[in-house]
Amino acid sequence: MIQQVQLVNFKRFKDETFDLEDSIILAGPNNTGKTTLLQAVAVWNFALRRWLAERDPRLGSKAKKRTGVPVTRKDFTSIPLRSMDLLWTDRSTNLFKDELRKDQKLGTPRILEIRVRGRGLQEGKEGWSLSLEFTCTPPELIYVRPSQETPVEPIRFILEELQVVHVPPFSGIGAEETRYDRPYQNLLIGQGKPGDILRNLLLELFEKRPQEWKQLCIDIKDIFGFDLLPPEYSGQPYIICEYVENISKKRGRRSSRNLDISCAGSGFLQVVMLLSFFYARPASILLLDEPDAHLHVILQKQVYDMLRKVAFSRGCQLLIATHSEILVDSTSPEKILSFLQHPHKLVDSSQRDQVREALKRLTSLDILSARRSPRILYVESSGTDLSLLQAWAKVLKHPASAFLNKNPFSYSLRGNHPKEARAHFFALKAVKDDIRGVLILDGDNRGLPEHEISAEGLTILRWKRYEAENYLLHPKALQRFVEYSRGKVPDLFVQVSPEKAIDYLKDQLPPTVLKDPLSDHDFLNATPASKTLLPGFFEASGLSITKNEYYQVAAQMQPEEITDEVREKLDAISKTLNLSRDESKAS
Repeated sequence: MIQQVQLVNFKRFKDETFDLEDSIILAGPNNTGKTTLLQAVAVWNFALRRWLAERDPRLGSKAKKRTGVPVTRKDFTSIPLRSMDLLWTDRSTNLFKDELRKDQKLGTPRILEIRVRGRGLQEGKEGWSLSLEFTCTPPELIYVRPSQETPVEPIRFILEELQVVHVPPFSGIGAEETRYDRPYQNLLIGQGKPGDILRNLLLELFEKRPQEWKQLCIDIKDIFGFDLLPPEYSGQPYIICEYVENISKKRGRRSSRNLDISCAGSGFLQVVMLLSFFYARPASILLLDEPDAHLHVILQKQVYDMLRKVAFSRGCQLLIATHSEILVDSTSPEKILSFLQHPHKLVDSSQRDQVREALKRLTSLDILSARRSPRILYVESSGTDLSLLQAWAKVLKHPASAFLNKNPFSYSLRGNHPKEARAHFFALKAVKDDIRGVLILDGDNRGLPEHEISAEGLTILRWKRYEAENYLLHPKALQRFVEYSRGKVPDLFVQVSPEKAIDYLKDQLPPTVLKDPLSDHDFLNATPASKTLLPGFFEASGLSITKNEYYQVAAQMQPEEITDEVREKLDAISKTLNLSRDESKAS
């Protein structure tokens, strides 16, 4: 049973320790290191067995020093590599000049280390620690040896008990498959092609493990209602594996047909592959990479429960890499290792809920942005609301301008209920627990209760007017924009008329608004300008301006034409997100 893995200079991990007590879920989106950890355990297992096969004193090895065993890229079957230095962080296989000690010279190899700590399967057995060191001569060769403090004698006994099987994600199945020996099967698995040996696994079960074959057939029947037929190989150039699909019942007889397993859907093949590995390759540690791939959400839960049941009955430790919120939600928090931040075990159900929501709601860009910045701005429409804030901040030379105009981390609700912002912010806390956020809502949401959208660390701002576009309704600013745009229109047949546009405003706006557009008015608080007044204004002017281009009006406004409320909102954004002038300039 593996309890802890420490990786030094292995791929993306410069120095990282993972606590893995018992079966555990490795949860996180793509490219966060889940597969890397599984690969590290597979590499450690392969390399240790390879070293012992050549250096075991019982086999006649006379080596007195802890010498390394060479492994060529061709013989390295754990994972596919075009160059062996790809195992090293940043592919740096030698120490840099500033890293050298006095007794070292340029060319000193950088040690890659995989240290695994564990305990025996039987109660009362002492814990153990085995550390392997790797050096590299790229692109074709690595050397592996146990570290000097690792005793050799216990290795044999530990490996007899520690059987590791790595199952990569299902990547399809070929039309034909001949019989392969075990080393070649391992090579295909290491290349990420477990589907290419599926028929071999089924044949092995049928011929050598009849009880396991029978159980596999029962499991498949329970899940899909299909009958697996006995594989056939004798007298054939390739293995035949078929199943019976129940079609219908007519006159008391079942109508069925035999189909090759390659005809089945990816979900069916994924389940058959997982269970085949379970039954054909008994292991004390099973490394499963995305076993939920290709599976419907209901089937994910069913298959996961079955895997855990079988693993428990066999005393097998499961390490499962996944980005399925279904699997996360079905697992106790203390059995989840989150990769959304620094890899860590979860403590309580609240943290589990955050991870689940992060997997469901966050994109890769969201995660990268959260790691880069501890601030997020939620707007109802990024194409209009954010663009208006950017333009106003620039006109006012506000400290928030640098943040708003330099690719800020923002999230658009796109017409969704404001509760979506709360759920998204809650998910972000799984990535960055100290993140701060601002949600700015249009005035048409003024009746929405605060408790329905509030969250710790999320400040809610509301426009007094119906929507942000209502703050563009300043006659002088609109007239200036039309006059400015008239000289930019290349079409000679288009007549741009600021006069007609202003006449339209005078007809539509109450006199009090025309006289004092900066003050509060019930009319501006109740009228959706972007749907009524502004489209009519631009139609009267002769300009073809879409809603996403309204920010150009804001960019032409003078500071004295912008209401104090806009300044107040920008001040609140700066304060909440802690945007001092120095920070804004550095953003």
